[in-house]
Amino acid sequence: MAHALSITDGTTTFSLSTTNCMLVQYTPVEPQGDESTVVETIEILLTGATVAAMRTAMSSLQTLLSAAGHRQKWGIGAVVYLQFQPDGDASVWRSEVRDARLEYSEDTLRAWGQAMLPASLIVERSAIWEGALTQLPLTNGNGTANTSGLTIRNHDDSTAGNDNYVEIAALSVAGSLPSPLMVELTNTTGAAVQYEQILMANNAFSDPANLTHVLQAETVVVSGSGTVQSDAACSNGQYTTFAFTNSSAQQYTLSQTLLRDTMGYEFHLIVRFKSINSAAYVRPTILDSTGAYTLWVGDEVELPLISPALADLRVIPLPPGGYTTLAAGLRLRLDWRSSTTTTVDTDFLALFPANTYRCLSVRASCSNNGKIVEDPINKRAWIDNASGEIGAVTPRGLPLTVWPGVLQRVYFLWYQSSMAATITQTFTVKLWYRPRRRSF
Repeated sequence: MAHALSITDGTTTFSLSTTNCMLVQYTPVEPQGDESTVVETIEILLTGATVAAMRTAMSSLQTLLSAAGHRQKWGIGAVVYLQFQPDGDASVWRSEVRDARLEYSEDTLRAWGQAMLPASLIVERSAIWEGALTQLPLTNGNGTANTSGLTIRNHDDSTAGNDNYVEIAALSVAGSLPSPLMVELTNTTGAAVQYEQILMANNAFSDPANLTHVLQAETVVVSGSGTVQSDAACSNGQYTTFAFTNSSAQQYTLSQTLLRDTMGYEFHLIVRFKSINSAAYVRPTILDSTGAYTLWVGDEVELPLISPALADLRVIPLPPGGYTTLAAGLRLRLDWRSSTTTTVDTDFLALFPANTYRCLSVRASCSNNGKIVEDPINKRAWIDNASGEIGAVTPRGLPLTVWPGVLQRVYFLWYQSSMAATITQTFTVKLWYRPRRRSF
């Protein structure tokens, strides 16, 4: 087959290489450096059985070019794409058209009477090509290579199936560039839920198959930093309780194995508190393995009396000072202050990679079996209940991204509008992406 080239808005497609248009010459431009767009010249010959038919074809093409400009100016309307299928390639690749126009030479009108119009189509397009929307098979303790919806829970512990992640196999992601990830979360709690925040992150680089990304507070707490208590409503059935007056500090062990797996990347430190009985402030600090020397100090975070069970204590470097395969163990210290006697009950500490960390704010109830969907490819997010789609989801942070050729895990945690983060709640997860590449 010959190369196939077209322009489409998803409803109307104009072929640049078949009916009413002959593709004379096209060579895709290779982006340089960090270019976000490229400009290309496509030589075409518009034709028709009659001059009127040729003019109709010309008008159809110009309408699509105008639509591309409208989208860029107003940010609404259909996205217009240049589509390319090289000879021998089984896939059609698309690239968003940012601007386009037709240019004519001084002898263009010589062939007008023969219903032929040579022209140069000047296109400014995105510097990337996208393939077809592809669903990713997912794996965790609740299933292998699942595409029907894989169960996750709102915590992660040693019990089989208590997983708050889904794993993507190394060969599942094609292309040569990272790609935005479309996420569909189905409420499988058995009742409608008013979610407040859904936290998500993808780990593609910090040994995702082995990294212990959730630390049970009772297993890593340093002696003198709290006592272990039992509660079936907590992850792994336990939590750590710690009482102080005005100010104090807790320490947790960051093992050598953990720090070698994190590989020097930065992580959001997310903590599930079973309860805090008064308003308080907390600051994360990283110490040496003995707790004697300070290596890094974070920002202080306010925790009001009425605050979510999940607290994001912001970004910490693990380990600070750069990655080495010989990294030693360290300690995490939480420095607390309050205006009164305070008791802090801590369930677990979660590490979510900061390089693709996404938060979905939800502003409407999600029915049982309703779906919360984020599609960063088309810049949309919504709740899909039985009554239809509701645009009540607001994303914050970097879009979730998947990388080709590497095993990776996508992590999830969430809390409701009541501020509770019930560990028994479940979602089922489906993920899609479009493979991306910069050239052919």
